[in-house]
Amino acid sequence: MFREMRYVMEVYREGSFSRAAQKLYISQPSLSQMIKKVEEKVGGPLFDRSASPVRLTETGRAYLRAAEQIQEAEDGFCHYLSDAEACLTGSLSLGGTTLLTSYVLAPLISAFSARFPRVDVRIHETHTTQLERDLQAGELDFVMENRDFDTIIYQSIPYLRERLLLGVPRHLEVNAQAAPYRMDRQRLMHGGDGLCAPLSLFQNEAFLLLKEGNDTRSRADRLCAQAGFRPRIKLLLDQQLTAYHLACYGLGVCFLSDTLARSVPPNDRLCLYALEGDLARRSICLVYKRNRFLTRPMREFLRLLSEPAHGGAHHSDPSKASGT
Repeated sequence: MFREMRYVMEVYREGSFSRAAQKLYISQPSLSQMIKKVEEKVGGPLFDRSASPVRLTETGRAYLRAAEQIQEAEDGFCHYLSDAEACLTGSLSLGGTTLLTSYVLAPLISAFSARFPRVDVRIHETHTTQLERDLQAGELDFVMENRDFDTIIYQSIPYLRERLLLGVPRHLEVNAQAAPYRMDRQRLMHGGDGLCAPLSLFQNEAFLLLKEGNDTRSRADRLCAQAGFRPRIKLLLDQQLTAYHLACYGLGVCFLSDTLARSVPPNDRLCLYALEGDLARRSICLVYKRNRFLTRPMREFLRLLSEPAHGGAHHSDPSKASGT
């Protein structure tokens, strides 16, 4: 029906079947046959073909008025859909650690808020254990995390891959021995592939570790165990970002993610080393409760997450839990 109306309107605008056919990219006989079918339906000719240019008959004018009204209604509905998209309301609650909120969630929240300015976006920044409690209680819609969640209860969508690095204060003598493994800025920004430093080189140094219950701490303990030593802990901290800054001030060696290392300005006071093994690689995932109702803002945030422009690992299968 809409195609038929479009054909009639094009003939009227061009005043010629041949020119209308060219505009519509169809043959003139096909266009003439389509118009005749319309005329058979309405019971009379739409065009006076004896005139040049062709003119509408009285029936044709009535048909065109109806077609224009239908076109206006269709355009109005399209505008409605566009406005509804732009004027989406509601709320969206997002949670993450200080690091992931600052450097992973922040650009996503900015893009989402620009697209849906009337959605009330709420951010809850706390430690991993509390994030899971709040997600379980329904106080958060999504959590951005880099550790395993129970796959029976939660759905995890991989967003980014990251690897653990070792940050070593530059003044420490061990850097001379570890020099062949040192990571420069260019290597860091291009994925960090290359020689990995044996962690055992640093076994005599003081370590700045996160408190237990954190995925980075758990991996650090297992990496040290694989390297054959127990780390000498100088400070226990809550946040990876804090450990990084204290390491820059020379207080000890820290484990940090390349997500953090790429996000902060270069700091010459710290030497970075890639670590070997699967334990040094993990996924950053968006996590939510399975079988919960997904609100419209939640669905739109998931759609945003999957857009290539936002650089996530969205090609991964969202039906599978993360390998954090």
